Amino acid sequence: MKLMLSLLCFTFLNTQCATKNINDLGTTSDDKNAIFEYKYYTRGFYKEHHISEEKIITYLDYKKEKFVEKKITPLDWAKCLELLTQIDFDGFENLKAPSGLRHTDKVQHAELTLKINNSTFKSRAFDHGNPPKDLKSLVDHLLYLSE
Repeated sequence: MKLMLSLLCFTFLNTQCATKNINDLGTTSDDKNAIFEYKYYTRGFYKEHHISEEKIITYLDYKKEKFVEKKITPLDWAKCLELLTQIDFDGFENLKAPSGLRHTDKVQHAELTLKINNSTFKSRAFDHGNPPKDLKSLVDHLLYLSE
């Protein structure tokens, strides 16, 4: 019981600290949220994940008519925010992909978009499963949550 209480307190404190760091990025204190959008696609295939504090929505088609929703735990959300604080937003849009197999249709194209408060950061396209090294831990965690 003590272990569970300690874990719960740690999760709450960790979420609060990570949220404060995220809120410092925005311009207004009223809009304090973050949304992660990860999509990967190729000819005939499309999947897009929207991860927010409350839920994960996975769109299964281009028109976004078919989708699956599921809840996200506070611990998983805290991990997302923690990984987000490790990203340098100044060079985010210029991160280079480590490989270019997406140009040959061997793997899907992937893009990561971060919406933090009133700011939007969009990455260049990269190979699904092989993001730039600065985004690897975040992308791996987002895919883990979405599957």
